[in-house]
Amino acid sequence: MSSFYRNIRSKPTIVLATVCAILLAAVITTSLIFAASARSVSLEDVTAEVTTGVDDLQDQLPTSAVDKSTDITRTEPCPDGSAGELIRLTRTVTTVAGFDAPQWVRELSGKYNATEGWSARLRTGGASDHLTLTLVDRKLMLYTLATGSSGEKGQLTIGATSRCSTK
Repeated sequence: MSSFYRNIRSKPTIVLATVCAILLAAVITTSLIFAASARSVSLEDVTAEVTTGVDDLQDQLPTSAVDKSTDITRTEPCPDGSAGELIRLTRTVTTVAGFDAPQWVRELSGKYNATEGWSARLRTGGASDHLTLTLVDRKLMLYTLATGSSGEKGQLTIGATSRCSTK
């Protein structure tokens, strides 16, 4: 019998401890790799989050109130200087004549003030029909809704800023 097998048989505790240490190192390394990939957020992920959030806000408008909407999306560097980027989405919704967008924004403000995990702040502008509602959700995504007018039709601007991507 070779000396290798004799050493294994004479010192089973050391061999078992070595095998366990190797397995533990493999499990920890695998866990760290999967945890890092689960925490990473791509630019596509934050774009989807922002778009979904703005869609959810617009979906609360009565469909009969919307004449048309247009989106402008900008990619910007993260303000903390990290390598990631953030998305700013601005959606301009033109409402049909007769729709009271300021009243709808006031009602939305009340709804989100009563919703756990959301912060809502309503400010009035110079005219009574110029309101700005700022909403912040649990993920610290920032949404703004501003009312105005464009001729006889109303205008609602929904803005959203994403969190920073990590890739």
